[in-house]
Amino acid sequence: MELKEMKTTWEALSKKVENQEKLSRQMIRKMTERNYRSKLSKIAYSEYIGTVICYIGAAYLIMNFTKITSFTMQAFCILAILLLFALPVISLKSLKGIKAINIAAQSYSATLREYAHHKIRFLKLQQLNVSLGLSFMLIVVPVLSAIQGKDISQIPYFWILIFPISIAFFLAFAFWVLRSYKKIMDETEKMLSDIDN
Repeated sequence: MELKEMKTTWEALSKKVENQEKLSRQMIRKMTERNYRSKLSKIAYSEYIGTVICYIGAAYLIMNFTKITSFTMQAFCILAILLLFALPVISLKSLKGIKAINIAAQSYSATLREYAHHKIRFLKLQQLNVSLGLSFMLIVVPVLSAIQGKDISQIPYFWILIFPISIAFFLAFAFWVLRSYKKIMDETEKMLSDIDN
């Protein structure tokens, strides 16, 4: 009788440990999912603010389009407006792919593979955005001066001081943002790979 009781107790204890393991794995997955979303929300907030700024800029150019008299500047203005609408779409679409990864629905190795794929895509699209943003700066400067009724050549030190400093500031800011995004992405990937170990 004692042996039978010990066997029953052992089986009950084994089931309890097994249930604890399942519960622990579920808790780890939930915590991972929460941490994953939290890390990505840092990027998402920045992108949403950037989207609002781009749309405000596009609205400003649209409202002042009639002040531009030159056909060339009107073409530049239209191109600038299109860029202001395209830049956020590119960023948000690439971010959407990363946010759509369902950690709990697949194995960790499949999650890591999918994450690595989306991470590379996101960072490449961000680099494309930097190039398009630089093109936008080159296009919008003459457009803004045309809206104000000024000729760029009339602004003192524009080409030798103001314009190069603006480009340098833009590039420094863009590379800082790219480095910050890459750091967040690397931390997120490390978090995902640590859970599998």
